[in-house]
Amino acid sequence: MHAATSVGFFHNRDDHGEKAAGIAGSLGIPLVTDRKQHDLILEFLDDSLRLSLTRGPLRKSRITAEFVKGHAAHRRKQGGRELLRRALGAHPQRRLNVLDATGGLGRDAFQMAQYGCRVSVYERNPVVAALLRDGLRRARAAAETRAIAGRITLHCGDSLVKIRQLHHDAAGHWTFDVIYLDPMFPRRTKSALVKKEMQILQVLLGHEDNGPELLEAALNGATAKVVVKRPARAVTLAGPKPSHSITGRTTRFDVYLIP
Repeated sequence: MHAATSVGFFHNRDDHGEKAAGIAGSLGIPLVTDRKQHDLILEFLDDSLRLSLTRGPLRKSRITAEFVKGHAAHRRKQGGRELLRRALGAHPQRRLNVLDATGGLGRDAFQMAQYGCRVSVYERNPVVAALLRDGLRRARAAAETRAIAGRITLHCGDSLVKIRQLHHDAAGHWTFDVIYLDPMFPRRTKSALVKKEMQILQVLLGHEDNGPELLEAALNGATAKVVVKRPARAVTLAGPKPSHSITGRTTRFDVYLIP
């Protein structure tokens, strides 16, 4: 996690006690009863693992990985982002194997799994991975999302290491048709603040910029294509130009076809 940021697990009740202690131990963070001791706090609320800031204007805002209720249910019933489906080339007659190299809170991975893709998700930050793991736990427990969540496999680790191993792997391990990248959006000015969720994640992660390095590795590791998510007006990642792009109002998908 970002070296300048401290995270604690808030817990002062008996419910979820064993689970809280287990997660805190696996992350190497302390159990605390005072929220103000750390910059960011993990806690269980309504059976969901949530992350919140403890100070500043966003101190009452919490984020979680949610696939069952609220906006997630609306997105699922609406069928999701057609732009992403087109960028992947997903259709019912072809079940794609996708490596999501920048998992985050898993929304795009869940959408790809809803299309029928088998998705292997990598998230290198252990706190974000814990949020995503908890979201998938709840999705697998709900009848309406169980099958979709069952097509997602989560790995807590650096996807760059995995991608660089793909073209060296001669052991018959399954390959990935598509490698999907969603690098952190470019730093915004104060006049165009990112939404609350991204602001909280930026406190945790800092401003990472490994997009070009991931793209270079992905172009050597995918068997069919690499798809990169970008803001609609952002420049392409440093490296080869995409084969084509699919652009919406706020988001663009740059598609790199593998010869």
